[in-house]
Order: sequence, then C-alpha cells, then structure tokens
Amino acid sequence: MPSRLIVFVSICFISFMLLPAHGADYVDRVVAVVNDDVITLSEVEKAGSNFFARIRTQSSGNELEMALEKGRKEVLNSLIDKMIVNQKAEELSITVEESEIDSSIAQILARNNATLQDFRNEMAKMNISEQDYRNDLRDQILQSKLIGFQVRSRIVILEDDIKEFYQNEYTQEKGESGYNILQMGFSWNNDKQGAGTKEEARKTAEEIRARVMAGESFTELAKTYSNLPSAADGGAIGLLKKDEMAAYMRETVLAMKPGEISPIVDTGNAFQFFKLLSVRDGDMVIKAPYESVKGEIRDMLYRQEMEELYAEWVKSLREQAYIEIIL
Repeated sequence: MPSRLIVFVSICFISFMLLPAHGADYVDRVVAVVNDDVITLSEVEKAGSNFFARIRTQSSGNELEMALEKGRKEVLNSLIDKMIVNQKAEELSITVEESEIDSSIAQILARNNATLQDFRNEMAKMNISEQDYRNDLRDQILQSKLIGFQVRSRIVILEDDIKEFYQNEYTQEKGESGYNILQMGFSWNNDKQGAGTKEEARKTAEEIRARVMAGESFTELAKTYSNLPSAADGGAIGLLKKDEMAAYMRETVLAMKPGEISPIVDTGNAFQFFKLLSVRDGDMVIKAPYESVKGEIRDMLYRQEMEELYAEWVKSLREQAYIEIIL
C-alpha cells in the first residue's frame, strides 16, 4: 500500500476513534497531512495557546471566532514549516543531542545571571513546561544547523555592500537630530544569593566590554550576553534625542565621539556601556569612522540575507512536499 494512502487510512481511523459518544464536536482531529506525518488540532491549540489567549482578550462575538480561525491558520502554517524542516533534518541525518540543549540553557542562564531554579520558576509563571521549552530550543538549534548546511554557504557579503550601506545610512544628511546608539547591559538581583549578584554582573560587563574593545562584534555579543530588551536587535536602540535619554545615558553619550565605546555605567540595577554610531545635528551629520562600524554593518547585512534565503529555502521545501490542510 502506498505510504500516503496509509496516512489517509490512519486519518480516517484516528478521526473515527476520536468521535465522542453522543455526536458532539470532535475532541481532536487531524488538521493537516505533511508528507507522511500529520498535525492534529490539539497540537495547533497547544502551540498557539498564548496567542489565542491574547486574541480572546481583544475580541468578542463573531469577531472573536473569525480572529481565532485566522490565528489557527497562522499557527498551523508555522507548524507545517517546522515539520517540513524536521523532516529534511531527518533526511540529512542532522540531529540535536540533549547535551547541546543543556549547553544552550546554560548560556541563557549565564547571560541573565540566573540559576536553574530561577529558570524553572519563570517557566512556571508563563505556564510553560520545561520539556516544552527544551523542545523549542531543540527546534531552534536544529534550524541553526540546517541554515549552516543549506543556506549559510550561499551568503556572501561584499565590501561594496557594506560601503553602500554605510554611505546610505551613516553619512546622508537627512532625518531628525539625535544620537544613533548601541547599548549593552547586565542586570543583577540583590534578593538572590550566588548567581545574579551585582559583583557577577560587573564582572560580566567588564569581560564583554574587553572583548568589544579587542575587536569582536558589539551586535553579536549584545545578542548573546546582554539581558536588556535591546539584545534582540543586537543592542540597537535607534536615534535618540538628548531629552529622550535617561540622565546616566545622556551624561555618558554626550561625552563620546562617533565610533567610541563608553566606560561601564552603574545605572542602579544594571551595568551598561554604549557604542555611539553617529550624531545628527540639524543638517550636519557627524559619523562614526567606517572601520568602527564595519563589523556591525556586516553582521546586520548577513542576518538579513540569511533570513531571506532561509525563507526561500523553506518555501521551496513546501513546494516539493505533499501538504493537505483540512482545518
């Protein structure tokens, strides 16, 4: 019997077995077939539980049902992409070991000056099981490996690309006045013993700043080690006017020249330091020297190119796959 026929026979059997006794709605059912695997409604509900909870607080009546239906389709499409990627990883014999997940969690704890118990407490507050979190990490690590295998080797960032971006974004005399800043920070918690102390935060800040001064990428180090919200954007906080800065930031940044790295500043609950990329004052633009921002530009262009190529690659996998959506 052909494998896809087996899948459809299985679907019929599963759907029949999940029918409740008195003709009510399905308790669970298959909502998509992806090659020889299936996705169930309960998997969609679990994956999108927080998303659906937000929808329920923002909508009501018919609008709520329409929003939930749209939300389920979005989550289902995300699960289909994830399943296709996992199937490709299996085909290529790419796996993720438990030790790799442990190492990733250890890095996250170190970056946030937190203990394993802190981590578990946060997961409990968010109603996320540790195993679900580990599964998500596994998917992220797997994706990273696949990117390296299928995408990364195709990315070439030319010097001309970096210079063009520099000319367009760092030297044009346009836009509002302000200071274009990168930020990195390491907070502490005085209520905790051991990990997360002020002294440990200071030590981390000093070590990471030394690495920046030695030539490592500010943006990549911020993404990995900073525990401020700006870490997700490589420390970028955009163009700020003087009156938009906190007092400690304003005092530090105004004493800097474009391209410089600031000393470490004690903000009261974190140690921070900054990189000033450029200053715009009316029609005059004071820019950071090319060499001082070249690394950040390369990292940003690389990240953009990688995301675009990865999206194209996943799209090509979908086009080659057998997908049946029955949501």
